[in-house]
Amino acid sequence: MNLAHVAICVSDLDRAMAFYGELGFEETHRFALDGVENVYLGRGEEADLQLRYDADRTTPIAPSRADVDHVAFTVDDVEETFETAIDAGGAPVLEPTEIDAAGAFAAFVEDPEGYTIEFYRWL
Repeated sequence: MNLAHVAICVSDLDRAMAFYGELGFEETHRFALDGVENVYLGRGEEADLQLRYDADRTTPIAPSRADVDHVAFTVDDVEETFETAIDAGGAPVLEPTEIDAAGAFAAFVEDPEGYTIEFYRWL
């Protein structure tokens, strides 16, 4: 079994696409269903990231992000990806560091929607 995609709700589709575009994601396909725009972004063979945008949404998009802890991506260069994410409008959460208990070198940023994104490579 392989992960197919992770779906996150966004309040500004263009801003989200620009942020993830800076990280090397490209639109693979999209569709609208019941007024919700669903845009899939991919990076080669990796799992897709689905952005869900509902212009008519009246409830806040999980202001505490209690429904999603983080989305993790493996990368070749954690430091470079971390800096790219910051330059693209992300906010630092955890600078690149070794996390011995997890056996990983990782960094965390908050994307423009407030989701925590992890970039890591195995030690």
